[in-house]
Amino acid sequence: MLSSAEIIVSFAELNAIAVMKLEKTVVIGGSIAGLLAARVLAEYCDSVTIIERDKLPLQPHNRKGVPQSVQPHVLLVRGYRILEELFPGIGSQLSAAGALTIDWLREFYLFAQGEWSNNAVAPSEIVSFTCSRPLLEWTIRKRLVEFSQIKFIEQHRAIALLTNSHKTQVTGIKLQSLTGDGIKDLPVSLVVDASGRSSHAPQWLEDIGLTPPPETIVNPFLGYATRRYKPPENFTADWKVMLISQEPPQNTRLGYLAKIEGGELIATLGGYGRDFPPLNEQGFLAFARSLSSSCFYEIIKDAEPVSPIYAHRATANRLRHYEQIQMPKGFVALGDAVCALCPVYGQGMTVSALSAMVLKDWLNNSQLVTSRFQKNLAKSNALHWILATGQDSRFPTTAGRKQPNRLNKLLAGYNQKLMQMSNVDTDLRTLFAEVSHFLKSPLTFYHPQVILRVIRSSKQKIKEIKNL
Repeated sequence: MLSSAEIIVSFAELNAIAVMKLEKTVVIGGSIAGLLAARVLAEYCDSVTIIERDKLPLQPHNRKGVPQSVQPHVLLVRGYRILEELFPGIGSQLSAAGALTIDWLREFYLFAQGEWSNNAVAPSEIVSFTCSRPLLEWTIRKRLVEFSQIKFIEQHRAIALLTNSHKTQVTGIKLQSLTGDGIKDLPVSLVVDASGRSSHAPQWLEDIGLTPPPETIVNPFLGYATRRYKPPENFTADWKVMLISQEPPQNTRLGYLAKIEGGELIATLGGYGRDFPPLNEQGFLAFARSLSSSCFYEIIKDAEPVSPIYAHRATANRLRHYEQIQMPKGFVALGDAVCALCPVYGQGMTVSALSAMVLKDWLNNSQLVTSRFQKNLAKSNALHWILATGQDSRFPTTAGRKQPNRLNKLLAGYNQKLMQMSNVDTDLRTLFAEVSHFLKSPLTFYHPQVILRVIRSSKQKIKEIKNL
């Protein structure tokens, strides 16, 4: 008869065996979520294959398969720290390629509620990078080629799942060449769907007789227009990213301006509720002039355009509830293929990085039960989903919005007050930045000491106004 110690060892050995069965894996999609998933899998698998529809560029150029790549992307501090964990020293490579470090307390200027943020603070450790999406992906791909077990199959798309006869185990994928080389089967032990918003996995599951995941969609009908500029002559600015924010429910317009590699500015206008910015030069400038601060317009009106104006309107929040269905063994989904958020909040790349870490934890601690991974991922995504859809739901034109109850209205009012008071209270400003960059939980906002600090700062500001 086995002792309790021997039983514990036996279970540990079973877990090890479960992990070691991952000889070959495939990741569908070569964007941020797929690249980071492949990096994690490389620690556990003899072979990791990334399937990508595009011919991947040898330089940091835009590509057809990521139409949103021309739009600005924000690498939040938590996301950058995960990149450094997975790719030690990647910050130095980004800098060498032209990316700019940004201290989000000192170099991010926010215009909201009629005033600019107070950036007269000491240097902080809330630091990441501002650069284009193509540069970030290119830098990550360069690091991945250092792993001999990772390879890319370009210009192919996955069209179906392969399964065992009982449809309980995914055994691979069916690949279609986009260059006319036909269709072939790729047998693997684990398929990771990281193909983004356009994922066909729900249909694949239905095709093998399983129930596809239910979906929740909250669509704010936000449209973007983006253009790159060469800054005006003798241009100087203390900021590296500037945001003139939308303010629900009435102010639907926003402007985002960021310094990126090559000495360029990336300028984006946005409008909620189908208040889309025009795609011609005159209309683009007129829309910029209509923002609640003139700073955005004053900079770009004298700048030299170096790109066309690109539109992007696929901005709906979409959540696929894989955690609610029976999943076949050997198949998981993550990134935007599961939880795609309205990009205005800059969460997307960091949520994808967090998804990769959920995958890492699952590979470390479970017997590769796919439903367990999807439940863990749902927990990781939940708060980010609530934050994005909660803000978007404050616009009455948002489809699928939840009607705010008394508590929602109370919290929204408090959050506005906290943001306003962060301009006069350095500790509150630091906390606001830490929460915005996923370094602390949003629940920290509602700690009794923080609430008391907001009240005190508010009273102090009222007193100063009366003394003027």
